[in-house]
Amino acid sequence: MGEVNALLVFCEGAHDIAFVQQVLKVCLGFTRTQWKFSEHPAPFNQLFSTSVKNYAAQDLSLDMARKFFLPDSVWQKDQDMILLFNSGGSTQVAKVKELLGKFLTLFKQCQVFPGQATAVVRQASYLFLYDADDVGAAAWFKKIKQDFAVIDDEPSWTFGEWDVLPNNPFGAVAGDKAAYIWGASAHQGTLEDVLLPMFEVDRQQLMADAGAFVDSAFQWDVDGRGKKDPIAEMGKRKKAIITCAGQRKKPGSPMSAILDQAKLITDSTFANNAAVALFADFMKKFMAFT
Repeated sequence: MGEVNALLVFCEGAHDIAFVQQVLKVCLGFTRTQWKFSEHPAPFNQLFSTSVKNYAAQDLSLDMARKFFLPDSVWQKDQDMILLFNSGGSTQVAKVKELLGKFLTLFKQCQVFPGQATAVVRQASYLFLYDADDVGAAAWFKKIKQDFAVIDDEPSWTFGEWDVLPNNPFGAVAGDKAAYIWGASAHQGTLEDVLLPMFEVDRQQLMADAGAFVDSAFQWDVDGRGKKDPIAEMGKRKKAIITCAGQRKKPGSPMSAILDQAKLITDSTFANNAAVALFADFMKKFMAFT
């Protein structure tokens, strides 16, 4: 029976997933799988089928099932697989912990009870992704450790001290767990601070035109004079510009589809972007570390 290493990645939303998918494809050489439930290595074959049955029994919404019980996509390279989950952000910690609890229970048994799987997960690791917002990476590292310190009293789940890697304040590793924070700096910002500059490299005039329209059509409280969070407002403004710019290619689509399908950023620009390269290097080191 074959063995694989699995990385479970928890993203705040669909556009984070679209971005990470581009990193996996363009920078790290992963390929998206199209496996059926039964074709996944144990314990994912059991976890996914059981989750669907539980979802049906509880009569939950489709959105809940998609976000918390099944990955948005699964990627593979050699003996490594990466599963991207839409965790719904920091307000949905309980649901992520529920999923982790179910996974850990099955993970302990999968070597002995793999079901019909032809491969089994030998080693699992976990990555949490969040926007820095107005609190910064250090505060997020502390919160993630507090939120996920215990998973159903499972003794196999332990959370050590964070180790911030040299020359990269956005990421930290604690054994088989890691966290990465998006922002203009490690102190504040959002994923849009990483994305917008790449669009501006390849589509300079288009982005200028989209920015001019967005600013003429809407008001943005980005200077902190109003009652809204200026960091969140800047992120929303940049998201609006990116989405607006992609409408010719993908009319009516959200930003996740613009990132994934509109092809407004060349692979060369994406791979050579400093922030992208920093995250890709972090992923490489973490996967090798675990």
